[in-house]
Amino acid sequence: MRLVPPPLPLTLSLPLDAASVSGRGDPHGPPRRRRGRAAARPFLPVAPHQQLEVVNQAGRYFAHHFAEEIQLEVLANSIGVSAEWLDLCFDHCRGKTPFQALQHFRLSRLFEGIAEQPQTTLQQQVHRCGLASVMAANRLFEELFGIGLAPFRRVCRRAAADRLLHRHRL
Repeated sequence: MRLVPPPLPLTLSLPLDAASVSGRGDPHGPPRRRRGRAAARPFLPVAPHQQLEVVNQAGRYFAHHFAEEIQLEVLANSIGVSAEWLDLCFDHCRGKTPFQALQHFRLSRLFEGIAEQPQTTLQQQVHRCGLASVMAANRLFEELFGIGLAPFRRVCRRAAADRLLHRHRL
């Protein structure tokens, strides 16, 4: 769910005059509009390092609670910001929502878990990472890594068997 950011206070915006609105005050014409999502981003009157710190705090929260159901409001409250502010910081720093960042984190953990323990069932691995179902996780995993869960687990099993065989030869 994407939250709509609150309107910025008028005191934070620059005063507009007729020249700046019409573009006649600038010899190069009116500013160009950016393509895609960047055009819709409001100006955040906070230093980028402060926004990044909010995103990093959320990342640390993800690391401790990724296997649980995470509510955006609870996450925001735990790091002392509003849900809208958290969403804006993620948009500015990462170009994605907090939910998308959490999904990416969970999928990365799933990758690591399968690589480290390929004998564990996919259902157990998916459940440990806080993902809803194997089917949904497989679709997302394949989009992100370019390989499905089952083929990836087979590759990891073969690699584990090869490592074991190599150790016995030494």
